Amino acid sequence: MTVAIVILLGAVVARGDAQVAPPPAVEVHFFAADTSQAGVVSLFFFGAFGAPVTFFERVGDRLQRLGTKVSPTDPTELKDAVNWRCDRRVRRFSASAFVAGRVALGAYSVRTPSCATRLELSVPRRLAPGAVGRIRVIDRWGNGGVTAQLCVTPPGAARTCGHERLRRAISVTTRRFRATTSGRWRVELRFRGHRVRRSIAVGAGVGSTAPPPTVLTTGDSTMQGIDSFLADELGDGAKVRSDVRPGTGISKPLGPWATLARTQTEHLRQAATVVSLGVVDGFPLRARDGTTPECCDAAWIAEYTRRVRVMMKMYRRHGRARVLWLTLPIPKGPRAVADAVNVSVLQAAKGLAGVSVLRMDLFFTPDGFRDVMPYRGRSVDVREADGIHLNITGTAIAAKIVAAALRKR
Repeated sequence: MTVAIVILLGAVVARGDAQVAPPPAVEVHFFAADTSQAGVVSLFFFGAFGAPVTFFERVGDRLQRLGTKVSPTDPTELKDAVNWRCDRRVRRFSASAFVAGRVALGAYSVRTPSCATRLELSVPRRLAPGAVGRIRVIDRWGNGGVTAQLCVTPPGAARTCGHERLRRAISVTTRRFRATTSGRWRVELRFRGHRVRRSIAVGAGVGSTAPPPTVLTTGDSTMQGIDSFLADELGDGAKVRSDVRPGTGISKPLGPWATLARTQTEHLRQAATVVSLGVVDGFPLRARDGTTPECCDAAWIAEYTRRVRVMMKMYRRHGRARVLWLTLPIPKGPRAVADAVNVSVLQAAKGLAGVSVLRMDLFFTPDGFRDVMPYRGRSVDVREADGIHLNITGTAIAAKIVAAALRKR
């Protein structure tokens, strides 16, 4: 951040009787890194109003310039700014602009998913003896440019291994094999110290192994980071699928949430859903009686509660799945929207078996906003500079809370 300020301000040094020109005032603007598209990070800077915005990534003690963008509409976006990396998961970004005589700055950090979940191994659960099966190695990031070791072990026979290479921008490769022997065939994929194991039942009377349960993580930008840490926390015990929609809200016009819960559930049939949503809510809501209450009065809360409850019921899958809904930590500045959203979530969950509300507001902000909190004997910084989002440390802590709740039966 210091380097960005120096670049923008360019210190004016007084010589002789010359006066030192005062630097323009500095404003912190809303800035976000979007990791909702697998494999890439896009950056968004709000409030530039057509001014050029320069984006940076901090690597160690240096700022690497990523590019400059100008947008007549808000926000200014640098799409696909960087790719996800296995060797650099914590990414720190900043942006700067000169707006209305003031230096506008933004900073945001995000943690991208682990390579433990990058490659997916797809095998048939059952084959007839002598049939040809297909083993697919899928790069869920979509970037390619990686090589993994694939091993196949027939029942009662030695393991054979080979390398599967996905060239750059290629996300799927397939190996075919013939199931010559009845019994359980074992398949293992090894990549950067991580292993993915699957089995194939060949022949009658051989039981197949059920795949791990799917956990959907969804919501707005407040879910970013929590989803990747949660995948690490759960390991092979679950398949975490993230569907994060930054900048969306239940009350925001033209938002996806009226139908998205149904679409997600019909596609994934997940065993559990984790939701964090509402940070940009506060728009008027059209109620079923035709009125349009403003946030955040009792009528608005009642309509928001109704909509959240509909989503919770959809995610429950008629009692076959669990729902964990996260309340919002209290933000810096006005808190009316966060309070109204949290009250609505609590009311919506009443009486719904299998639905739990995880009180992130009470854990991170029991007495109102704070950016530093005690955790396991230490004081830790848990908030981004915008005073809204949890930072990397905060999302890691939140993921531990979610993982512990998921493990409870």
